[in-house]
Amino acid sequence: MIRRQAHRVLRDRLYRRTTALPQVEIEKSAIVLAPHPDDETLGCGGLIALKRAAGADVTIVFLTDGAGSHTAVSRADLAATRRLEATTATSILGVTPDHLRFLEIPDGELEHSVEHAVDLLELILRDSAAKQVILPHPMEPPPDHRVVHRIADQAARRLGRKITGLAFPVWLWDQWPWTNPLAPPRVRHSDREIVKIAARDRLGLAMTKYMTHSVDVTATLELKRSALAAHRSQMDRPADDPTWITLSDICDGEWIDWMLQPTEFYGTIQIGDGGASAGSPAA
Repeated sequence: MIRRQAHRVLRDRLYRRTTALPQVEIEKSAIVLAPHPDDETLGCGGLIALKRAAGADVTIVFLTDGAGSHTAVSRADLAATRRLEATTATSILGVTPDHLRFLEIPDGELEHSVEHAVDLLELILRDSAAKQVILPHPMEPPPDHRVVHRIADQAARRLGRKITGLAFPVWLWDQWPWTNPLAPPRVRHSDREIVKIAARDRLGLAMTKYMTHSVDVTATLELKRSALAAHRSQMDRPADDPTWITLSDICDGEWIDWMLQPTEFYGTIQIGDGGASAGSPAA
């Protein structure tokens, strides 16, 4: 009961403190950096579809192969499956295969492959005229998510460029009181990590500081739902494997509900100057 009440108070505070992302920002061309296939849909699928509907170019870069999500199948098979799922999901959002880039860094190894990832992303940015980079928030708990800002920042600085960054939450939602981080399955966070996040983010209050802007994605929410369903290895449990964990299992569906609201939330950061502080989008 206490958590539910705290949740409602912080949710209302989040809506009050964020401002609507200007239409000019929605219409900007963008590069989306997804640590794993499905992060593009979970974190910013609604905005991607809005951008495509407005005629904006969107390129999606998948940094890892996503093959570490489950161990019941071989990594090679799962990587191939997740690549196909990502291609299907992003086509639903309006992004064609020629606007997808797969860096194929092993899932879970991104933090140890920063230089390689920077080299690859530098080439992509060099050939791109994108005005925005959309990426996970730098305070995200998983290392593969958290390190993406550093990779993007270093690649842009090599090119002498400064780019507006929109930072989305995925696993930032999985903290008290937004969800119950102690709920099963417990493979996602250690007890130490749960306590560390709670202290750092002041029992969820920091989310209202991290997130500066909101985007009404009501018009594209069904596309986002359909795109997420296309990530079948993450959303569907095989009939012959009752132990297979799906995204809907986390916190009894409470966590994924945050990704499927009619509003997406973003922090704003600068890519290319080494900074990660929130602010207003650049014009």
